[in-house]
Amino acid sequence: MIQNSANENPGESPEVICPSCSYTSRSDANYCGNCGRQLFSTQTCIRCGADNAGSHPYCNTCGAPLPVGPTQAEDSPQDNRIPLFSSLAKGARRINPREWLRGVASKRIRTLILWSGSPIIFAAILIAAVAKDTLGIGKAGAFLFQRGDSANVASDDARRGDPAFAESASTFALSINTTTLPAGEEQTAAFESLNENLARPRGVTGANGRLYVVDPSQGALIVLDADGGELAQIHSGGRRFVEPVDVAADAAGNIYVLDAGDGGHISIHDADGSFVEAVPIIGRAVDRSRGIDVDSQGRIWVALTPALAVAAFDVYGQELIRIATDLEGRDLQPVDVAFYSDDAVYVSTVGMTTVIRFSLSGEPLNLWPLVNANSVDGPHLSLDRNGVLFVTQPEQGGFVRISGDSEEALQAWVLPASDPIRKLVGIAAGEDGNLVVTDSENGSIYRIPLAK
Repeated sequence: MIQNSANENPGESPEVICPSCSYTSRSDANYCGNCGRQLFSTQTCIRCGADNAGSHPYCNTCGAPLPVGPTQAEDSPQDNRIPLFSSLAKGARRINPREWLRGVASKRIRTLILWSGSPIIFAAILIAAVAKDTLGIGKAGAFLFQRGDSANVASDDARRGDPAFAESASTFALSINTTTLPAGEEQTAAFESLNENLARPRGVTGANGRLYVVDPSQGALIVLDADGGELAQIHSGGRRFVEPVDVAADAAGNIYVLDAGDGGHISIHDADGSFVEAVPIIGRAVDRSRGIDVDSQGRIWVALTPALAVAAFDVYGQELIRIATDLEGRDLQPVDVAFYSDDAVYVSTVGMTTVIRFSLSGEPLNLWPLVNANSVDGPHLSLDRNGVLFVTQPEQGGFVRISGDSEEALQAWVLPASDPIRKLVGIAAGEDGNLVVTDSENGSIYRIPLAK
C-alpha cells in the first residue's frame, strides 16, 4: 500500500491506494471503497477466533465484543454483553489462509494427536479434515445468485463493480426479493441551485424551516435558511469536528451530527446549530461510520460501515439493536440507514451497491441493486411523510424513488449532464414534496421539485 504524502482536501484524512484494484481510499478506512479488500491489520476475536479489520468493538462473525487495543488491562472491566441480533442474517463468510490454518491447528491437530493412538490413523484423519476444510473454503468463496430456476456463481470481478453484476444478481440464494430498475428508463429532473459555496457537502436534512448540511472538508455543520442562505457555521460538537459526514433530525427538531473521524462521535444540536450534548457511545463503535437517522422513538440509527452492521442507540449511548449486513458473506458495507414506520429499516450499501430493507429481527425483506459507488460518497437515503424512499446514485448524478416492491414502484431520475459531472450524495425529502440534494463534486446544494 502506498500512502500519499499530501492531503488534497483539508479536514479529510490522507489516502491509500488499494493493492488489489488500485482504487484510492481513505487511509483510515478498513476496506477499499471499490473492491472491498481489507486494507489494514486484523484483530482476532477471543471467542470464535475470526479476524476482524480495524478497531471496531464487535466481531463481524459472532458479534462478541473484541479486546480493546492489543491487550485487555487486568483492572479494566470486560464488556461481556452480546448485542441484540448480532448473529442474525449471517451466512457463509470469506476465509483467509491464516484463519483456516489456525482453525485446523487449534481444532483438529491437538485433538487428533491425543486420541488417534497411531501415526497412520492420525495422518489419515488429518488428510480427511484438510479436504473437508478446502471444500468449505470453495463454498464460502462462491457467491450464488438465482435467475429463475438456475444458479450462477458471481466472480470477484463482478463484486468489484461490473455493471453486469446488478443485472445478473436478480436474487440472493437466501429467500429475499430483488427488484431491479430496467436500464435506460431514467427521467431527467429539473432543479435549482440553492447554494454553490460549499467544499464537499455530504449529509443534509430539513427541520425547523431550515436546512442542515455537513461538510467534512470544512469540518462544519452549516445551517441554511429554506432558500439556501447561510445562517451559521458550527465547527464543534463537544469536540472540534474532524470529519462530519451525515446529519439527521428528530421529531422535536433536534439535530444529530455524525462525525466519522478520530474514533467516531455523535453530537446533538439545537435549531440554531448550537451544541447541546454528546451521545456517550462506548469505545470506537461509530468510528468510520457513514450514515445516521433518528426514528420516532428517539433511537439513533447508525450505519457502522467497517463493522458491516447497522445499530440503534439511545441518547445515553446504550446499543439497543444490531443488524448484520454481511448476508451470505457478501461485501455489503452499509453507508446509510433510514428507519421505516412499519418497524423495518432501509440500508444502503457499497461493495455490492444496493438498498436492502431489513426487519428489526435482522431478516432481509427486499433488495434493490444500484449503480456502483464507494463508501466515502455512497448512496444516501431519505423517507418522505408517506413512507416513500428516495436514494441518491452518486456516480450517475441521479436518484431513485422506491414506493413498493414491484418494478412499477421504482422510478429513477438523473440531473442534466454538466461539466464537471454532478455527484449527488446527501438527500432530504421535504414536507412540500421537494427534494434537497448535495453535490459533493461541485460543492453545491440543489432543490428538485417533484410532482406530488
